[in-house]
Amino acid sequence: MTDSFDGGRRTEQGQAPGAAEKVLLLLESFTRLTAAGTPPTFTDLVIAGGLARTTTHRLLSLLVRRQVVCYVGGTYLPGPALSELAEAALGLPVDRLRARLLPYMVDLYELTHQTVNLAVLRGPDVVLIERVRGSRRPSLHLPDRVPAHSTALGRALLAAPHPVAAALSGAGRPEDRLLAEVRRQGVSTSFGELVPGVACLALPVLDEAHRPVMALSVSGWIRSMDIAAVAKHLRSVTLTAGLALLTEGD
Repeated sequence: MTDSFDGGRRTEQGQAPGAAEKVLLLLESFTRLTAAGTPPTFTDLVIAGGLARTTTHRLLSLLVRRQVVCYVGGTYLPGPALSELAEAALGLPVDRLRARLLPYMVDLYELTHQTVNLAVLRGPDVVLIERVRGSRRPSLHLPDRVPAHSTALGRALLAAPHPVAAALSGAGRPEDRLLAEVRRQGVSTSFGELVPGVACLALPVLDEAHRPVMALSVSGWIRSMDIAAVAKHLRSVTLTAGLALLTEGD
């Protein structure tokens, strides 16, 4: 059996699509399937894109190498490069957001005297981009990049109502029960999961379309953290920071 043409795909002029158009067709199919809330498989993308299996495989391999998409557990997810492109298109560059939210991180530290973290989603991972802590606080040695499901910061972003987060959330898998619990509690928590003895509470910062653009968290040793007080201050500061982003430029 040969596989010499791309599923009958033709341009408006009746010609077979060129290399660049094939990439666009594949990305359009990936975006559409991801927005539906289910991470697409290879077969899903072959069917949706109408391209040959060999062509789809070759293009997906290229997109994975360029970190536009990432391959996890038999499905394809948005990669770091695609996330950065989306942020640029939305006018939400990380550096500007980090600078805008840093004063609120300092406020949160002053209220809690615990380590305050700011993170974003990058493919299936959550990446720490800023941290505020006092010079006299013992270091918690928190990693800068970990799978999103394994942290309070990551689960805060994945539990937020947004198509890309939904695609990464693992609906139907055991991890989804954790996200349902986050939504029920109204705050994402972790107690000794990432670092033994360390508690972390996190909430997403939302933009005007209620998309999670970043997440704030407070981390500290369980034995010395007033969980209820930290949750109260985290909610207050996160809400204030989100409102500030909404009014920026007004």
